[in-house]
Amino acid sequence: MSQKDSIRKKKTSIPSKKITPEQAAKAVKDTAKSIREVSSSARKAVKTFRESGAVTELAEAVRDAAITTRDTTKDINYTAREVRDSHIVADTASAVEETATAADETLHAVEDTARQLPRAAPRTSRTLRKGAKKVSRKTATVKLQAKKTAKRGARRIKRGALQIKRKKLK
Repeated sequence: MSQKDSIRKKKTSIPSKKITPEQAAKAVKDTAKSIREVSSSARKAVKTFRESGAVTELAEAVRDAAITTRDTTKDINYTAREVRDSHIVADTASAVEETATAADETLHAVEDTARQLPRAAPRTSRTLRKGAKKVSRKTATVKLQAKKTAKRGARRIKRGALQIKRKKLK
């Protein structure tokens, strides 16, 4: 049921009771008195709010929050630019790649040493082969992890550079 329909129903549902002019005048006077009372209490409420300083305090709190948010955003922006310009991420990725290369070289050196030992000391060759296999497995694992980390870092750096370029183009 729409609002118009309900208004129409109310109009039609008013009892057809006749009101005298005195009763109408009294109803108007009561309504005027009620309006004065509400107006007076609204005036008092506004005066109380103004005198208490609540509105001013609220406005100042909102202003302080806005300023703090602005300053924090500027600090974050400055820090992000500083990290980008310092090449820390690129240096870290480079160090991870160098670590992977060093681990690979170490693996080859250990394998060469393990191959040479059975000729030099035949009795201990079995024990050394087992140890060399363990070392080679662990070195291979470290090497693989280092390569994966370096690749991830490089991808992240590339993505970040692309995002910065896109922002500059906008």
